[in-house]
Amino acid sequence: MAEQRALVLHDLTWTELKEYLPGIRVAIVPVGSTEQHGPHLTFATDTLRAYEFSRRLAARLFPRALVTTPINLGISPHHMRFPGTITLRPETFMAVVMDVAWSLKQHGITRLFLANGHGGNRAALTLLMARLRDELGVKAAWVSFTAMASDVIREHVKSPLHGHACEGEVSQALYLAPSLVRKDRLTPGAIRPGLAEASPWRAETALSFDAITENGALGDATCASEELGRAIIETALDRVTAFLEDFMADREYPGW
Repeated sequence: MAEQRALVLHDLTWTELKEYLPGIRVAIVPVGSTEQHGPHLTFATDTLRAYEFSRRLAARLFPRALVTTPINLGISPHHMRFPGTITLRPETFMAVVMDVAWSLKQHGITRLFLANGHGGNRAALTLLMARLRDELGVKAAWVSFTAMASDVIREHVKSPLHGHACEGEVSQALYLAPSLVRKDRLTPGAIRPGLAEASPWRAETALSFDAITENGALGDATCASEELGRAIIETALDRVTAFLEDFMADREYPGW
């Protein structure tokens, strides 16, 4: 089946974009990180998953959605003990997003949707929603797209600790961007003793990721499959597309 067309900023000239601008209703910003993902996924995992998800999303909404430059650095201090991880301070990350939104507004794009591929960005993205509205007059929404298919993940992923370099994330990578995966190095997470059985009724605290897993992975990547990745991503795409149709038409939050 031929690949659907999508508006992607990096693939356009400015004159080509100018032709589409009057019809663009939302900018989709892929948000990721540059951090370790165990022995079997590359540092680009969060960013490239977010980008490939965004591109497929924009194809469904063509020509009303534009995929922007990915934000490929995120908030990852908890991964810094693994060599190669690069982190931003929360205030730096938020400043980058604000500057991206300001720039897009200068070109007449005042709706922003952030497709987030990294859990460490979530708190900052939540804070940004009010700032984008109140300081810039930009209508914004964000989602960690994996969470939009949490029911699919619960049905198929049985590891007690999962969510990073696990069978779910590796499956998504196999479907979205197979080059991310070192198939000959797939290995279960080396969870520290006692953590997998710990009580769920715990207070929040700050843990370095190496205090949870010796090899930087959770779950069991050997159970990953492209089929599971397809089920997760296509379910999330269906649900996010439905939201964006309302978001672009101001039906989801009419008081904005």
